[in-house]
Amino acid sequence: MTLRDQALAFVAGCALLSACAPTSDSDGGVNGGTGVGASAGAGGDPGAGGGGPGPGGGSSAAGNGAAGSGAAGNGAAGAGGKQTAPLPVGTLLYVRTVAKGKDVLVARDLTNHTEHIVTDLTGDGGPGWELDSYAISPDRKRIALASLYGPTSADNATGLATRHIWSLAVDGTDFVRLTPVFANTGAGKNTFQISVGEPMWTADGSKVLYGYGEYWWENSVFKGGTRPWAVSSAGGAYPSLVPTPNDCASVLYPSRNPKTGEMLYIHSICIPGQGEEGLYLYPAGGSATPTKLVGEQTNNIDIYLSPASWLSDGSGFLFLGATQADKPANIAIYDMTKHTVSLAFAPPAGGWFDSVAISPDATKIVYCVRNGDGTVRDLHLIDVSGASAVDTALTTDGKSCDPSF
Repeated sequence: MTLRDQALAFVAGCALLSACAPTSDSDGGVNGGTGVGASAGAGGDPGAGGGGPGPGGGSSAAGNGAAGSGAAGNGAAGAGGKQTAPLPVGTLLYVRTVAKGKDVLVARDLTNHTEHIVTDLTGDGGPGWELDSYAISPDRKRIALASLYGPTSADNATGLATRHIWSLAVDGTDFVRLTPVFANTGAGKNTFQISVGEPMWTADGSKVLYGYGEYWWENSVFKGGTRPWAVSSAGGAYPSLVPTPNDCASVLYPSRNPKTGEMLYIHSICIPGQGEEGLYLYPAGGSATPTKLVGEQTNNIDIYLSPASWLSDGSGFLFLGATQADKPANIAIYDMTKHTVSLAFAPPAGGWFDSVAISPDATKIVYCVRNGDGTVRDLHLIDVSGASAVDTALTTDGKSCDPSF
């Protein structure tokens, strides 16, 4: 039995036995920070629309949905083709907050427990920025990230603080802006905001997918939605809308099956009777008829908005989900062969899972856990290579999260 098979069997077995509480030596920490910045510009094509949730997660309301990217404008030129050594397989990436609105991307060797900062987002001459989300390329030579980093005068002129997608080499150099100026299509709505994040590379590395959303309050109802877009990883190209069905307001958080190149998305804020919230598998280029893998009503699993993490052979993936919406999410696993869901690990008392990642050899699960109000977050590692799971704290600073391999 391979290490992946052992991990799958262990996680599934724990879920079936409901006896998966690993030993723990977690510690607390200090409060982290939040983002600040500038952004967004003129021009833009409307994307697919949909409703937004009402207050407190109520019924969806019709909205004009997500809009597209603005004119090519100030998108960075150049192919971002710097030659650099790939990040070693098994290296853990994560985000650490160092001050309010200032994050760093950290690479950690889990064998010798050394780490270094990939980028502190000061290359634009600023003091640093928040880092919303990121993903490493299939060849492990570049990283795509969403941040307020590097706003231009055209961005600032729109009056909106909007993130952009950037690509950089894994040594922290050669920043290339992939997305252009975004349109301020708010038409005077003082609550209007644009959301850009969750980049994911296609299997051939030629494109980066990301979520673009528009949100606002109208008559005490929260409206809007998010749709996936694709942009050339070389920069300088206009993004294109990824085909998705129109029965849900938000299709977001892409994660790539490393074996097939297919994309897994979370469907959220769906039209009652037409769409079901859950996890859907798409061909790489999108589809109006994706395959539903986990439905919130079908499987009685509430899907949490956090990207899934695939086993390297494509045989399954980890995600965050709970059997009841009012319960903290468990680390769950979906078996692509058996088409079954198992809830494997429950969060520690007084905490909740924020994100999770599994190592390429399937022997390590790294998760981010937050305290009750979410201000303290730390990374833990569950070693599943032995007969029983062992949970060890990787950080105790209270400001580290978003693990990825």
